Amino acid sequence: MCDVSIVIVNYHSDKLICDAVESVVSHTEGVDYEIIVVDNDPSAESRAVLGELSPNVSYKYLEMDDNLGFGMANNEGFRHANGKYLFCLNPDTLLINNAIKILYDYMETHPKCGACGGNLYHADMKEAHSFRRILPGVLWEYSESHRRHPEHILYGRNSKFNRSNHPIKVGYITGADLMLRADVIKETGAFAPEFFMYFEETDLCCRIHKAGYDVVSVPQAKIIHLEGMSMGKEAANARKLGFFADSRVEYYKRNLPLKQAVRAYKIHLAYIRKQCAKGGVRGEEAKVLLDCTVKALERYPDLKKLLAL
Repeated sequence: MCDVSIVIVNYHSDKLICDAVESVVSHTEGVDYEIIVVDNDPSAESRAVLGELSPNVSYKYLEMDDNLGFGMANNEGFRHANGKYLFCLNPDTLLINNAIKILYDYMETHPKCGACGGNLYHADMKEAHSFRRILPGVLWEYSESHRRHPEHILYGRNSKFNRSNHPIKVGYITGADLMLRADVIKETGAFAPEFFMYFEETDLCCRIHKAGYDVVSVPQAKIIHLEGMSMGKEAANARKLGFFADSRVEYYKRNLPLKQAVRAYKIHLAYIRKQCAKGGVRGEEAKVLLDCTVKALERYPDLKKLLAL
Protein backbone atom coordinates (compact mmCIF):
# COMPACT_ATOMS: atom_id res chain seq x y z
CA MET A 1 0.00 0.00 0.00
CA CYS A 2 1.21 3.53 -0.80
CA ASP A 3 0.21 6.75 0.95
CA VAL A 4 -1.69 8.45 -1.89
CA SER A 5 -3.10 7.26 -5.22
CA ILE A 6 -3.35 10.25 -7.56
CA VAL A 7 -6.09 9.69 -10.15
CA ILE A 8 -6.10 11.95 -13.21
CA VAL A 9 -8.83 11.58 -15.83
CA ASN A 10 -7.86 12.49 -19.39
CA TYR A 11 -10.36 13.42 -22.07
CA HIS A 12 -8.62 14.96 -25.08
CA SER A 13 -6.48 17.10 -22.78
CA ASP A 14 -3.15 15.47 -23.54
CA LYS A 15 -0.75 18.42 -23.25
CA LEU A 16 -2.50 19.60 -20.10
CA ILE A 17 -2.28 16.23 -18.39
CA CYS A 18 1.44 15.95 -19.16
CA ASP A 19 2.03 19.31 -17.50
CA ALA A 20 -0.11 18.24 -14.54
CA VAL A 21 1.84 15.00 -14.08
CA GLU A 22 5.17 16.81 -14.40
CA SER A 23 4.07 19.31 -11.73
CA VAL A 24 3.19 16.44 -9.37
CA VAL A 25 6.63 14.88 -9.83
CA SER A 26 8.49 18.16 -9.44
CA HIS A 27 6.65 19.38 -6.33
CA THR A 28 5.80 16.23 -4.39
CA GLU A 29 8.18 14.86 -1.78
CA GLY A 30 7.98 13.19 1.61
CA VAL A 31 5.01 11.02 0.65
CA ASP A 32 4.80 7.67 -1.15
CA TYR A 33 2.44 8.07 -4.10
CA GLU A 34 1.34 6.48 -7.35
CA ILE A 35 -0.14 8.16 -10.42
CA ILE A 36 -3.07 6.58 -12.25
CA VAL A 37 -4.10 8.08 -15.59
CA VAL A 38 -7.57 7.10 -16.78
CA ASP A 39 -7.94 7.87 -20.49
CA ASN A 40 -11.54 8.47 -21.53
CA ASP A 41 -11.96 7.86 -25.27
CA PRO A 42 -8.21 7.34 -25.90
CA SER A 43 -6.59 8.15 -29.22
CA ALA A 44 -3.27 7.48 -30.89
CA GLU A 45 -2.38 11.08 -30.12
CA SER A 46 -3.09 10.74 -26.39
CA ARG A 47 -1.02 7.56 -26.20
CA ALA A 48 1.85 9.23 -28.02
CA VAL A 49 1.80 12.38 -25.91
CA LEU A 50 1.62 10.50 -22.62
CA GLY A 51 4.50 8.37 -23.84
CA GLU A 52 6.64 11.51 -24.01
CA LEU A 53 6.57 12.06 -20.24
CA SER A 54 9.96 12.26 -18.57
CA PRO A 55 11.62 8.87 -18.03
CA ASN A 56 11.47 9.38 -14.26
CA VAL A 57 7.65 9.52 -14.32
CA SER A 58 6.01 6.20 -13.49
CA TYR A 59 2.26 5.83 -13.84
CA LYS A 60 -0.52 3.34 -14.43
CA TYR A 61 -2.39 3.90 -17.67
CA LEU A 62 -6.01 2.76 -17.99
CA GLU A 63 -7.79 2.96 -21.34
CA MET A 64 -11.57 3.29 -21.37
CA ASP A 65 -13.56 2.24 -24.42
CA ASP A 66 -15.66 5.40 -24.27
CA ASN A 67 -16.03 8.66 -22.37
CA LEU A 68 -17.40 7.53 -19.01
CA GLY A 69 -17.61 11.02 -17.54
CA PHE A 70 -15.64 12.41 -14.62
CA GLY A 71 -17.01 10.35 -11.75
CA MET A 72 -17.10 6.92 -13.35
CA ALA A 73 -13.61 7.36 -14.81
CA ASN A 74 -12.31 8.24 -11.34
CA ASN A 75 -14.05 5.14 -10.00
CA GLU A 76 -12.08 3.05 -12.49
CA GLY A 77 -8.91 4.61 -11.15
CA PHE A 78 -10.02 3.86 -7.58
CA ARG A 79 -10.40 0.18 -8.48
CA HIS A 80 -6.72 0.03 -9.42
CA ALA A 81 -5.51 2.19 -6.54
CA ASN A 82 -3.36 1.02 -3.65
CA GLY A 83 -3.32 4.24 -1.65
CA LYS A 84 -4.55 4.91 1.84
CA TYR A 85 -5.89 8.12 0.31
CA LEU A 86 -7.35 8.78 -3.13
CA PHE A 87 -6.56 12.12 -4.73
CA CYS A 88 -8.71 13.22 -7.67
CA LEU A 89 -6.65 15.73 -9.63
CA ASN A 90 -7.90 17.48 -12.78
CA PRO A 91 -5.66 17.36 -15.86
CA ASP A 92 -5.91 21.15 -16.12
CA THR A 93 -4.11 21.71 -12.80
CA LEU A 94 -0.55 22.60 -11.80
CA LEU A 95 0.78 22.15 -8.30
CA ILE A 96 2.30 25.30 -6.84
CA ASN A 97 3.79 23.66 -3.76
CA ASN A 98 3.98 20.27 -2.04
CA ALA A 99 0.18 20.27 -1.92
CA ILE A 100 -0.27 16.50 -1.88
CA LYS A 101 1.96 16.08 1.17
CA ILE A 102 0.19 18.97 2.91
CA LEU A 103 -3.23 17.39 2.35
CA TYR A 104 -1.90 13.95 3.30
CA ASP A 105 -0.49 15.29 6.57
CA TYR A 106 -3.81 16.93 7.40
CA MET A 107 -5.74 13.71 6.80
CA GLU A 108 -3.24 11.74 8.87
CA THR A 109 -3.67 14.01 11.89
CA HIS A 110 -7.46 14.44 11.55
CA PRO A 111 -9.09 11.00 11.40
CA LYS A 112 -12.62 12.48 11.24
CA CYS A 113 -11.76 14.24 7.98
CA GLY A 114 -13.23 12.20 5.13
CA ALA A 115 -12.28 14.59 2.33
CA CYS A 116 -10.17 17.69 1.88
CA GLY A 117 -8.69 19.96 -0.76
CA GLY A 118 -6.51 23.02 -1.13
CA ASN A 119 -6.88 26.54 -2.46
CA LEU A 120 -7.21 26.83 -6.24
CA TYR A 121 -5.83 29.72 -8.29
CA HIS A 122 -6.30 30.89 -11.85
CA ALA A 123 -3.26 31.07 -14.15
CA ASP A 124 -2.77 34.72 -13.17
CA MET A 125 -2.79 33.62 -9.49
CA LYS A 126 -6.15 35.20 -8.78
CA GLU A 127 -8.38 33.25 -6.42
CA ALA A 128 -10.47 30.48 -8.01
CA HIS A 129 -13.56 28.61 -6.84
CA SER A 130 -12.21 25.98 -4.45
CA PHE A 131 -15.28 24.90 -2.46
CA ARG A 132 -18.70 26.02 -1.22
CA ARG A 133 -19.51 26.32 2.46
CA ILE A 134 -23.04 24.98 1.99
CA LEU A 135 -24.61 22.12 0.06
CA PRO A 136 -27.45 22.53 -2.46
CA GLY A 137 -30.84 23.21 -0.93
CA VAL A 138 -33.16 26.12 -0.18
CA LEU A 139 -30.41 28.40 1.17
CA TRP A 140 -28.15 27.49 -1.76
CA GLU A 141 -30.80 28.43 -4.33
CA TYR A 142 -31.71 31.62 -2.48
CA SER A 143 -28.04 32.56 -2.40
CA GLU A 144 -27.63 31.74 -6.11
CA SER A 145 -30.57 33.96 -6.97
CA HIS A 146 -28.99 36.85 -5.05
CA ARG A 147 -25.50 36.65 -6.55
CA ARG A 148 -24.36 34.68 -3.49
CA HIS A 149 -24.63 37.71 -1.22
CA PRO A 150 -26.22 35.62 1.58
CA GLU A 151 -23.14 33.39 1.64
CA HIS A 152 -20.87 36.42 1.65
CA ILE A 153 -22.78 37.74 4.65
CA LEU A 154 -22.57 34.40 6.46
CA TYR A 155 -18.98 33.52 5.63
CA GLY A 156 -17.35 36.80 4.68
CA ARG A 157 -14.32 36.46 2.42
CA ASN A 158 -14.16 32.70 2.92
CA SER A 159 -17.29 31.59 1.07
CA LYS A 160 -15.58 29.81 -1.84
CA PHE A 161 -11.84 30.41 -1.27
CA ASN A 162 -10.00 30.04 2.04
CA ARG A 163 -8.34 33.37 2.83
CA SER A 164 -7.72 32.36 6.42
CA ASN A 165 -4.51 30.74 7.60
CA HIS A 166 -6.25 27.69 8.98
CA PRO A 167 -8.42 24.80 7.75
CA ILE A 168 -12.18 25.33 7.68
CA LYS A 169 -15.07 22.90 7.34
CA VAL A 170 -16.98 23.25 4.07
CA GLY A 171 -19.92 21.74 2.24
CA TYR A 172 -17.92 20.31 -0.63
CA ILE A 173 -14.51 20.53 -2.27
CA THR A 174 -14.38 20.94 -6.05
CA GLY A 175 -13.43 17.80 -7.94
CA ALA A 176 -10.29 19.47 -9.32
CA ASP A 177 -8.28 18.58 -6.20
CA LEU A 178 -10.32 16.29 -3.97
CA MET A 179 -8.46 14.05 -1.52
CA LEU A 180 -10.53 11.20 -0.09
CA ARG A 181 -9.93 8.69 2.66
CA ALA A 182 -10.07 5.30 0.90
CA ASP A 183 -11.71 3.59 3.89
CA VAL A 184 -14.45 6.22 3.92
CA ILE A 185 -15.11 5.66 0.20
CA LYS A 186 -15.56 1.96 0.93
CA GLU A 187 -18.15 2.99 3.50
CA THR A 188 -20.03 5.62 1.49
CA GLY A 189 -19.48 4.35 -2.03
CA ALA A 190 -17.54 6.19 -4.73
CA PHE A 191 -18.91 8.62 -7.32
CA ALA A 192 -22.50 7.82 -8.25
CA PRO A 193 -22.95 6.58 -11.85
CA GLU A 194 -26.02 8.79 -12.34
CA PHE A 195 -23.76 11.85 -12.70
CA PHE A 196 -21.91 12.23 -16.00
CA MET A 197 -20.44 15.58 -15.04
CA TYR A 198 -21.27 18.34 -12.52
CA PHE A 199 -22.49 17.78 -8.94
CA GLU A 200 -20.75 14.40 -8.66
CA GLU A 201 -18.27 15.68 -6.07
CA THR A 202 -21.07 17.57 -4.31
CA ASP A 203 -23.10 14.38 -4.03
CA LEU A 204 -20.09 12.42 -2.78
CA CYS A 205 -19.24 15.07 -0.17
CA CYS A 206 -22.87 15.07 0.95
CA ARG A 207 -22.66 11.32 1.59
CA ILE A 208 -19.38 11.80 3.45
CA HIS A 209 -21.08 14.37 5.70
CA LYS A 210 -24.02 12.01 6.30
CA ALA A 211 -21.58 9.27 7.33
CA GLY A 212 -20.29 11.56 10.08
CA TYR A 213 -17.05 12.82 8.55
CA ASP A 214 -15.81 16.34 7.90
CA VAL A 215 -15.00 17.92 4.54
CA VAL A 216 -12.23 20.46 4.97
CA SER A 217 -10.46 23.21 3.04
CA VAL A 218 -6.71 23.24 3.78
CA PRO A 219 -5.41 26.60 2.47
CA GLN A 220 -1.72 25.79 2.76
CA ALA A 221 -2.09 23.42 -0.23
CA LYS A 222 -1.99 25.55 -3.38
CA ILE A 223 -2.84 24.50 -6.94
CA ILE A 224 -3.42 26.35 -10.22
CA HIS A 225 -6.64 25.37 -11.98
CA LEU A 226 -6.89 26.27 -15.66
CA GLU A 227 -10.64 25.99 -15.21
CA GLY A 228 -12.67 24.58 -18.08
CA MET A 229 -9.67 23.80 -20.29
CA SER A 230 -10.02 20.04 -19.90
CA MET A 231 -13.62 20.25 -21.17
CA GLY A 232 -12.45 21.85 -24.38
CA LYS A 233 -13.32 25.24 -25.78
CA GLU A 234 -15.36 23.66 -28.56
CA ALA A 235 -17.90 22.25 -26.12
CA ALA A 236 -21.33 23.65 -26.86
CA ASN A 237 -23.03 25.64 -24.11
CA ALA A 238 -26.31 23.79 -24.62
CA ARG A 239 -24.55 20.47 -24.07
CA LYS A 240 -22.88 21.66 -20.87
CA LEU A 241 -26.10 23.24 -19.61
CA GLY A 242 -27.89 19.97 -20.28
CA PHE A 243 -25.39 18.04 -18.18
CA PHE A 244 -25.64 20.68 -15.48
CA ALA A 245 -29.44 20.59 -15.35
CA ASP A 246 -29.55 16.77 -15.33
CA SER A 247 -27.03 16.54 -12.51
CA ARG A 248 -28.71 19.25 -10.44
CA VAL A 249 -32.01 17.34 -10.54
CA GLU A 250 -30.23 14.08 -9.73
CA TYR A 251 -28.57 15.64 -6.70
CA TYR A 252 -31.90 16.84 -5.28
CA LYS A 253 -33.52 13.50 -6.00
CA ARG A 254 -30.82 11.65 -4.10
CA ASN A 255 -30.16 13.97 -1.18
CA LEU A 256 -33.14 16.13 -0.16
CA PRO A 257 -36.67 15.38 1.03
CA LEU A 258 -39.23 16.09 -1.68
CA LYS A 259 -40.75 19.09 0.11
CA GLN A 260 -37.35 20.77 0.43
CA ALA A 261 -36.57 20.00 -3.21
CA VAL A 262 -39.83 21.69 -4.25
CA ARG A 263 -39.00 24.83 -2.26
CA ALA A 264 -35.48 24.93 -3.67
CA TYR A 265 -36.59 24.42 -7.27
CA LYS A 266 -39.27 27.10 -7.05
CA ILE A 267 -36.52 29.57 -6.21
CA HIS A 268 -34.27 28.16 -8.94
CA LEU A 269 -36.93 28.34 -11.64
CA ALA A 270 -38.01 31.85 -10.63
CA TYR A 271 -34.42 33.00 -10.94
CA ILE A 272 -33.94 31.43 -14.38
CA ARG A 273 -37.17 33.00 -15.65
CA LYS A 274 -36.05 36.37 -14.32
CA GLN A 275 -32.80 36.00 -16.27
CA CYS A 276 -34.74 35.01 -19.41
CA ALA A 277 -36.69 38.26 -19.25
CA LYS A 278 -33.52 40.35 -19.33
CA GLY A 279 -32.73 39.41 -22.92
CA GLY A 280 -29.32 39.64 -24.47
CA VAL A 281 -26.72 36.87 -24.43
CA ARG A 282 -27.38 35.96 -20.82
CA GLY A 283 -31.09 35.92 -21.44
CA GLU A 284 -30.66 33.54 -24.36
CA GLU A 285 -28.45 31.28 -22.26
CA ALA A 286 -31.06 31.35 -19.49
CA LYS A 287 -33.71 30.24 -21.99
CA VAL A 288 -31.56 27.27 -22.95
CA LEU A 289 -31.03 26.45 -19.27
CA LEU A 290 -34.76 26.70 -18.60
CA ASP A 291 -35.50 24.25 -21.43
CA CYS A 292 -32.80 21.91 -20.14
CA THR A 293 -34.13 22.18 -16.59
CA VAL A 294 -37.72 21.36 -17.55
CA LYS A 295 -36.49 18.39 -19.56
CA ALA A 296 -34.19 17.27 -16.72
CA LEU A 297 -37.10 17.28 -14.27
CA GLU A 298 -38.50 14.30 -16.16
CA ARG A 299 -35.90 12.35 -14.16
CA TYR A 300 -37.85 13.25 -11.01
CA PRO A 301 -41.59 12.99 -11.87
CA ASP A 302 -42.81 13.64 -8.31
CA LEU A 303 -40.91 16.90 -8.18
CA LYS A 304 -42.01 17.98 -11.64
CA LYS A 305 -45.64 17.28 -10.78
CA LEU A 306 -45.53 19.39 -7.62
CA LEU A 307 -43.89 22.22 -9.58
CA ALA A 308 -46.86 22.07 -12.00
CA LEU A 309 -44.64 21.81 -15.07
